[in-house]
Amino acid sequence: MSYESKVYKDANGNRQVVSAGGVLKLGNAVFTVDANGGVIVTGLPTANPNVAGALWNNSGVLTISAGA
Repeated sequence: MSYESKVYKDANGNRQVVSAGGVLKLGNAVFTVDANGGVIVTGLPTANPNVAGALWNNSGVLTISAGA
């Protein structure tokens, strides 16, 4: 049985690449790339974390916190 990784480093080794069907988990956040190349994000906090630059789910709207 062969396995083709959906997450790999690019040719320069400076970036992680996630192919269609791949999943990248960062902390509790899960970023999934669907078959059409769309990105589905789950596991984000639903309250403003009050940390500048942090992502959160603001009632279904992807929001970047301005911080406290």
